Amino acid sequence: MSAKQKMLLSRSVAAVGLLMLLVSSQMASSGPVARNSWRGITPLRSSAEDVARTIGAEPDSADAMLSGPYKVEGGEVTFSYLTPSLAKIYRAPRSMVGKVFTIYFRPTSQMSRGDLTLTAGFKRCVEERERTFYYYVSDSGVAYRILRDSDRVETIIYQPSRVEVRSLAVNTECVF
Repeated sequence: MSAKQKMLLSRSVAAVGLLMLLVSSQMASSGPVARNSWRGITPLRSSAEDVARTIGAEPDSADAMLSGPYKVEGGEVTFSYLTPSLAKIYRAPRSMVGKVFTIYFRPTSQMSRGDLTLTAGFKRCVEERERTFYYYVSDSGVAYRILRDSDRVETIIYQPSRVEVRSLAVNTECVF
């Protein structure tokens, strides 16, 4: 290995090391992050087959893109998928077709807005045409749909993260 190659290699290793230090310090300094995953099912990553395994449905039914609602421990869950027509509208890559797009979980136990741990990453969002609900939405993709008159959490929504949404041609006020 020539001296020039050794110098290039050492600079590359130093740059990677510095990058790792910066990323790890940023992760350590940030607070808890809400995850947009429900029982291991993650928007734009999980398939209908993953949903079938999680809810205990027949593996053959995964082709039917199980949507629900399904009674599960602690509530009721419904799934929406990125269909070929939605993928075309959102200009999503073909690899995303058939993936879970949004998960809606309705808890059976009463939960109020005061029960939530809303970090600085959550922003209040009100849809222009909707007067019954408001939302707290995080950049990570977790959202809470809250009844205005009682401040009761009606639905927990797991959707693509803000970064993932930016890569698609999606226009939404608060949630999908």
